[in-house]
Amino acid sequence: MVLLKISYKLRAHHVAEYDRTFAERTLPLIREHGFRFWGIWRSLVGDAQEYLELWEFASLAEFDVAWRALAADPRLQEIFKVTGPMVEDERLTLFEPSLPGEKMISLKRDE
Repeated sequence: MVLLKISYKLRAHHVAEYDRTFAERTLPLIREHGFRFWGIWRSLVGDAQEYLELWEFASLAEFDVAWRALAADPRLQEIFKVTGPMVEDERLTLFEPSLPGEKMISLKRDE
């Protein structure tokens, strides 16, 4: 399993518009592409307007294929035209289990 952590901050006063755009446009696109998207969180205490997203992939290879497909979707590029100017200090980090033999929490559906 590989986890993708995306963290970023919004510029002041964009929270409502960003949340609406994410809920109405980004999240349906994520679901359509079949991602195991754990969720999106907004800071409650600490840095104002800080966001965190977590995504799950079976492997680095799955991440590479799926992420390229999402990035190539023209609908995502249209969304970025709206949300891009709102976002700053975006960071993407991929994580692998540090204890590979341990049972991990997963959103993988049993088949």
